[in-house]
Order: sequence, then structure tokens, then C-alpha cells
Amino acid sequence: MNELLGFPWLQTLSAAALVGSLWVYVLLDGADLGAGMLCAFQRDAAARHQLNLSLLPVWDGNETWLVLAAGGLLGLFPLAYAIILSALYVPVFTLLLALVARGMAIEYRHYAPRLFDAMLVVGSLLASASQGVIVGSLITGIPNDGQQFTGTGREWLKPFPLFCSMALMTGYCLMGAGWLNWRCSGKVEARARGIIPWLSALTIVLVTGLLLWTLFLHETWRQHLLNPWLWGPLIAVAAAGLVLLWIGLTRRHAFLPMAAIQILVSCAFAALAFTLFPFIVPVNLVIQQAAAPVKTQQFLLICFGLLAPITLAYNTWAFRVFSGKIH
Repeated sequence: MNELLGFPWLQTLSAAALVGSLWVYVLLDGADLGAGMLCAFQRDAAARHQLNLSLLPVWDGNETWLVLAAGGLLGLFPLAYAIILSALYVPVFTLLLALVARGMAIEYRHYAPRLFDAMLVVGSLLASASQGVIVGSLITGIPNDGQQFTGTGREWLKPFPLFCSMALMTGYCLMGAGWLNWRCSGKVEARARGIIPWLSALTIVLVTGLLLWTLFLHETWRQHLLNPWLWGPLIAVAAAGLVLLWIGLTRRHAFLPMAAIQILVSCAFAALAFTLFPFIVPVNLVIQQAAAPVKTQQFLLICFGLLAPITLAYNTWAFRVFSGKIH
């Protein structure tokens, strides 16, 4: 068997490894970033302390998946890495600095609570915004001649990437509210549960607008998004997620709303991945053209096959050890 989904199996598996890493990262660290942004709306120090404690044991493990994805892109598709990084220096380095700042804020909050609470909010906001414009720039398309970036470096300031950034930040806030409803108690839990319906509605409106806008960016995106094999199953799964969310909120479940939100986020992520595949640098560079040599991809996929289960086991262990409500 030389092909998978109509493409060389090795390159397809390499792309799947990257997509899988990013998917797990979004599900895990998206909730962290959302909770960090929602820290701005916690009125008292005790609530902010409780929020910080919910993030403290897990934030570093969650970000490991981003490291896997970035390292995988460099090793598996070096040409794509070079073009994308050249186009997105400002948002990429803003993302890195913001993640460092919020890590410091979580770990060292007890030294200067007000300062580090502000760093947590700003770091989470900038990291989320940066990720949004990166995704939006990929969907819009990165100018290149097949070998190097040919744009100005300011393409990420176009309206679509900025709108994508706003939608992603709202979605992350929704995930953060689900996280606080699950892990926290008292006023923090009550506030989070109260804003979930509003954030859900706003996220659905923004994501729907994003999908409609995407239809008019490129004919390829239109063909992908209008494929009934995509939107049929996704609408069914998203509808089930909304039902679970409604049940979880009305019956005051702790974890069910979070699980339902993760289902909805996974649907949006699947739509994005399906839209962009098989392009690794939209809209003219596919996975075969940007792939590393066969031996390199084989070696890195073996490494990924070893590291991913270990990382997942660490995440699971951390959630298990620090499970339960924080009072």
C-alpha cells in the first residue's frame, strides 16, 4: 500500500502526526488560555488564587504538545517551516514571549499576586490572539514561490486573520469557562457556569461567520467545505455536543459541559484540517512538495510514536493526581 487518502502514506502520516499534536494542544492548552483571559473578570483575590491553582499542575504539560507540533513541522516539513516562519515572525515570537510570561505568572504568583495576575491575563490574551492570526494567515494563503516567502510580512494584519483571532479568543474563553466550572467551586464555578451559554452563542456566531467568509477566499476551500462528507457528520456531532452542553448546564454537572465544549471545538478543528488538507503552505504547496527526505520522516515518525504516548500518559497522570474541585 503506497497511498493513504490518495497521497503517499508516509507524508500523510507525517501530516496526521502534526494535526493530532495541534488538536490535543488546542483541547488542553486552549482551556488554560481561556481561563487565563477570564482571570480579568474575577473580582477578588481569593477567586484569582483559586483559578491559578487550577492551572498550576497542568499548564506546562499541556504546552508540550505545541513543542511537539513545532518540532515536528521543522523536522517533517522543513520547507513549510521556513516559509511559514518567515511570513509570521511577529505573531510567532509574540506567542512565544506570551507563553513564557504566563508561565511565570502561574508559577510565581505568590510573590506578587497583582503583577502576575495581570501578566497571566495579558500573556493569555496575546498568546490566543497570536494563534488566531497564524491560523487566519494560513487560511488566507501565504505568498511564496514554492521555495521561499515572497510577501511583506504584514499579511497577518489583514481583516480575515484578525477576525479569526477574535473567534479563537472567544472559543478559548468558552473552553476556559468550562474548565473553571469543572475544576473550581463557589463563586468562580457559578460565574463560569453563568457565562457559558453566552460564550457558546457568541462562539457559534463567530465560527459560522468565519466558515462563510472562508468559502469566498479560495475555490478550493469552497469545494472542501461544501463536501457533504464533511458538513453532514460535523453538523450531527456538533448538534449532539450542544445537547450535551444543555443537559450539563441544566443539571449542574461538573465535567459534562467541559466535555461538550471539547466536542464542539473538535468539530471546528476538524473543519479547519479538512479544509486545508493536503496543503501544508496554502494555497500552492502540498505535503509532498514540502516533505523532508523519506529516511528523516521515518525516523521522526518513530520518535513521535514513542513521545506522544509518554506525553499523553503524563497529561493523564497529572489530571488524575490533581482531580477534584479546588476550594
